[in-house]
Amino acid sequence: MKAATTAAALLALAFFQPVPVAGQSAMDAMDAASRRYRDIRTLCADFDQNMDVRLLRRTIYSEGRLCQERPNRFSMRFSDPDGDLVVSDGENFWVYYPSLNADQVVRYPLERRPGGYDFFREFLADPSAKYEATDGGIEDVGGKSCRVVELTPLADAAYRRARVWLDPVTDLICRVEIHQENSTVRTLTLRGIRINPILDAREFAFAVPEGARVVDPPS
Repeated sequence: MKAATTAAALLALAFFQPVPVAGQSAMDAMDAASRRYRDIRTLCADFDQNMDVRLLRRTIYSEGRLCQERPNRFSMRFSDPDGDLVVSDGENFWVYYPSLNADQVVRYPLERRPGGYDFFREFLADPSAKYEATDGGIEDVGGKSCRVVELTPLADAAYRRARVWLDPVTDLICRVEIHQENSTVRTLTLRGIRINPILDAREFAFAVPEGARVVDPPS
């Protein structure tokens, strides 16, 4: 039993072995993260989010749990404000913020990539075809020295630019900062990333609340 436990621990260490970044370009770092992302089936993490709404000169804090199942299912369920959620069921993105308006649900087709909500898929699926990447240095996130990469979309997107912090152990994104077209800056930090957990199908299901109307934003 002890030998099996030791073997499992060595396997885990091998899987999460840090990748050296010396001499690695910003896009090389993104490509390494993209390769790791392709090996992951499901992922969950707790998150803290700050929305710096510059037009209103206020910052909105929220927190909760997000999960993803490749290739295109995603959920972001808030505990503060309780009940707010963003869900991709594989066909549409549903955005429902009852803390702001309990009578409205916004529905996006998946190809619209609304605001980088599912940022693992957004930034790690074929990044070299979608972004210009520049080096942003090294910054601490949760006691880890993380590689920062600045991303500028090569085609139309729901944001002007983004910054991502790459965990040196997992190669995955542990923080993202998205600069939206309306000057709002959204910063989301992940804690306790869990790779390949078993997820219930209900995690990615959404039913329009009774009395709420569905709004399809203009293309």
